[in-house]
Amino acid sequence: MGTRHEDQPAEHWAGAESLDPTPVWKQYVLIAGLLFGGLIAVLVVSLLAIAPQIVTPPALVPGDRLVLPISDLPGVNQTPKRIEPTLNDTGRAFYLGHPSAPEALGFRARWAPTAGAPECPVEIITTRTAGGFEFGYAARCETSAGRLFAFSSRGASADGTYRGLDQYLVSVSDDRVIVNLSRVIEPSERTGGPVPTGIPQPQAP
Repeated sequence: MGTRHEDQPAEHWAGAESLDPTPVWKQYVLIAGLLFGGLIAVLVVSLLAIAPQIVTPPALVPGDRLVLPISDLPGVNQTPKRIEPTLNDTGRAFYLGHPSAPEALGFRARWAPTAGAPECPVEIITTRTAGGFEFGYAARCETSAGRLFAFSSRGASADGTYRGLDQYLVSVSDDRVIVNLSRVIEPSERTGGPVPTGIPQPQAP
């Protein structure tokens, strides 16, 4: 024999209110809240995206994007400028270079021969070229017996036997330079090939 509903104790019965639907106004409030939250999220993301274009340089905006005035960009083939994102921020210091009209490059002011090796300070040097001279870079690593590693104005190894300089992505507009410090572009390590015994020394212009 089955059990009929009316055989159940009264305390097990569902009240009449359980049959009432959720009031419509509560549904509207929930939908409105979700839409408002979505709009706020879109607004925040949009502001973060355009922040580098609306702040007054110099400024470091969310996302580790450094905004500099266009006056901080050196002239073409002029001495690169050393920049620290914030006061005494030597770990993220970099050189802002302008080797040619369409190129603006930012190279970290520290470099290591291999991943995980102690970093060496990078300095600016002047090297002779067929057309005169250009500004390049050099790193003297004490852990490599004081060896001098030289790099071109575009951060490439002087003789192709070791990795180039680490750099940050740089973009230029009419009135500002934007440097993305959130990601370091690391050149691949060189394997094989002879170890250089002599690196061109800095020359006077």
